[in-house]
Amino acid sequence: MTPGDPGSQSEGRGKAPELREGKVGLGPAVRRAWLGYQRRLDVAMAAAGFEDRSFPDGRVLRMCPESAETTISQIGRQLGITRQGASKIVTSLRDRGYVSVSASATDAREKIVKVAPRAVAYLAAQRRAARTIESQLRTELGRPGFADLYRLLEALGGDEEARVSDYLR
Repeated sequence: MTPGDPGSQSEGRGKAPELREGKVGLGPAVRRAWLGYQRRLDVAMAAAGFEDRSFPDGRVLRMCPESAETTISQIGRQLGITRQGASKIVTSLRDRGYVSVSASATDAREKIVKVAPRAVAYLAAQRRAARTIESQLRTELGRPGFADLYRLLEALGGDEEARVSDYLR
């Protein structure tokens, strides 16, 4: 490897690798960036006492507002999975102290999912961690570099609200 090659040891942190003509690298770079973001989030969440974080905990917990009743079936629909799949996720969350599950007063076949105080703390820690990561990146890249990065991500994302489950179908 020579200086300037992607992955070169002498490249230095914060410097963008030189892209060679004809090399397709944006897709792998975006995937690597997403994984890096998730790893940073995992480290921050573990430091906050949530080392048991797994996919899709945060997303499911955000579906269960404190003031409303959310059913396992609704969670399944929003995730684009079966009720049985959603039930497994909810059972895991219940076993780890994030939610409670009770029978619906109106439909005996339905189970109501309520967030526990641990879930509220989890979501607050996740928001703090995300803000910290963003702040670190803004400092590392500088405001103009961060603004350019955000413009790139917006251009890739398009105008519509995208969900991973819609893409994977």
